[in-house]
Amino acid sequence: MAQATNQGKGSEFVDKHRQQLIQRISSVMEIADCLLSKKMITGEMYSSISAAAISQEQMRILYKSLDSGGRAVKEEFYNILKEKQRFLVDDLECI
Repeated sequence: MAQATNQGKGSEFVDKHRQQLIQRISSVMEIADCLLSKKMITGEMYSSISAAAISQEQMRILYKSLDSGGRAVKEEFYNILKEKQRFLVDDLECI
């Protein structure tokens, strides 16, 4: 039962903290690399993210992919964030 409750946690976190994540994640390409290698985003989406001039714009484009990819992609994004941006995730989970 605990696993079922925990399953949507990442997706909810990604939705709840959208604005903070857009503003505070600076290493967007590192995250996009991970998502691309796991086939969670397309090469076309990756190129769009890469072409954006600033990290906030990269994150907005990445969020379009997360929204269209659904819960599984958001969960994977959350897992990558926990690995690559642990302090940010910890900080936001306290809010």
